[in-house]
Amino acid sequence: MNHPIRMLSIDTPETHFLGASQGRWAEAASARLAELLPEGAEVEIQTDEQPFDAYGRVLAHVLSGGRLINQQLLEEGLAITYIVAPNLRHAQELSEAARRSFTERRGMFSDTSLLLPYEFRWSMRGQSSAKLVGSLSKGEVFALSERERVPCWDRVFFFDVRDVKEPFFRMATERRPRGG
Repeated sequence: MNHPIRMLSIDTPETHFLGASQGRWAEAASARLAELLPEGAEVEIQTDEQPFDAYGRVLAHVLSGGRLINQQLLEEGLAITYIVAPNLRHAQELSEAARRSFTERRGMFSDTSLLLPYEFRWSMRGQSSAKLVGSLSKGEVFALSERERVPCWDRVFFFDVRDVKEPFFRMATERRPRGG
C-alpha cells in the first residue's frame, strides 16, 4: 500500500507553492531526491511521536541503502532543518548536518538571496502556523517573531504550547515591573 510521506525534520525549497517556485534550488533538491530514491526503491521509514500530519501524510525519516535520506539532503545543502516538536528523533544529528552545510555555504546556502523554504511559504501565505521557536542546543523557547535569536539549523518549532516540554523551557520575553 502506498502512502504519501512528508520527510520529518527537513524542508526543501518549494517547486510549486501557491503558483510560485524557489527556482534552481527547488529543482536541484527535487532532482537529487529522485536520484537518491528512484521509483520503486526499497525504503525503511521511521515515524516519531506524530505518525501523520493534518493532511494524512506519514511523517517519517526515510532510510535507503543504510543512509538517512533526510540527513543526506541536509549534508548536501539541499534542505534546512524544520524540526517540529514533539518529533525530535534524529534532531541532534540533523541539526549538526545543517549547521555544517550552512557554515560551509554548501548548496542553497551559497545563495544569500534564497529565503528558507518555510519563510518562503510564510511570505506567500502571510503567516505561519507555528507559535513558538526553540533552540535545540540551549532549550530556550521564544515567540516566533524572535526566531532570529536562534540559528536556522538549531530551530525547533512548536505549533502547540503544550509541546514545550523538557529539555525545552519557555523564556519570559515580556518585561516585568521591578519591585513590590
